[in-house]
Amino acid sequence: MRRALAMVIALTGFGFIAAIGLAATAGGRQWLHRADAALLGERAMDTMARLRTDEDWSMAAALRPDQDYAWLQAGGAPPVRIAHALGESGSATANTLAAARRAYAAGFRVLEVDLVDEAGVLRCQHDPGPQGDLVQDGCTFETLMAELPPDAWVVLDIKTDFEVVGRRIVDRVTDTAYAKRVVFQLYRPGDFALFNRWQAQASLPGPILTAYLAHRRIDHVAAEAGRIGVRAFTLPMDRMPALTARPAGAAVLVHPVHNCAAWADARRFADGAYLLSSLHCGAPSSLGSR
Repeated sequence: MRRALAMVIALTGFGFIAAIGLAATAGGRQWLHRADAALLGERAMDTMARLRTDEDWSMAAALRPDQDYAWLQAGGAPPVRIAHALGESGSATANTLAAARRAYAAGFRVLEVDLVDEAGVLRCQHDPGPQGDLVQDGCTFETLMAELPPDAWVVLDIKTDFEVVGRRIVDRVTDTAYAKRVVFQLYRPGDFALFNRWQAQASLPGPILTAYLAHRRIDHVAAEAGRIGVRAFTLPMDRMPALTARPAGAAVLVHPVHNCAAWADARRFADGAYLLSSLHCGAPSSLGSR
């Protein structure tokens, strides 16, 4: 009996040490999350989030009724197609005006862009600071909106201070035709109260609840998405195995979809995806089929 108990304690200790070792590396963290998502429905991550943060999606403010989600129909029904990083994510030309033009020419009408605030300039780029070999062609929030055709929308992925950048964007589009073509992605529960205030100022379309910064289990976020009233719910592909109940009334969008293998995975369960504008894997209408 004592020997068996000692064996259990030893194995438990070994497992705990191994988990700490895996968590110390990026690859290990990804493996642990995949195992948690597939086997435990992200319960391990959820427990850690409740212990270490105050993230609680049941506290997120509900949206005002009658949100304008015309951009969802413009993106395709089905599938909703969103050009990731203006259609060329992962390449040297990501987040450029030229990429946006190519995505529009390829039929995309919803274009996602990464924005950073650098000394008051809202630049189209994924990270702050020097961009190395990445192409820069003068893409800023202002130049992008000036070039945006009247039947296209921009989805914002704000990479620096959300409240500061969001406020700056709202101030710039208030009382302009641009306001109805700027789609905010909201990342944290507190973002919804901010958005409600911004929408009272500017005629902003319905937002996206994106879960890639959420640390609570995806089912918790999805359940509250229905209560909040969002009609677009975005999550990373690697979190999809943990989603057991789709958010009520919302299209499920996934990212990234940069190759045909990811496309094949996405089309089994998603209503849309963040894509490369150059990706061709057969009939796009296959995405969203079940």
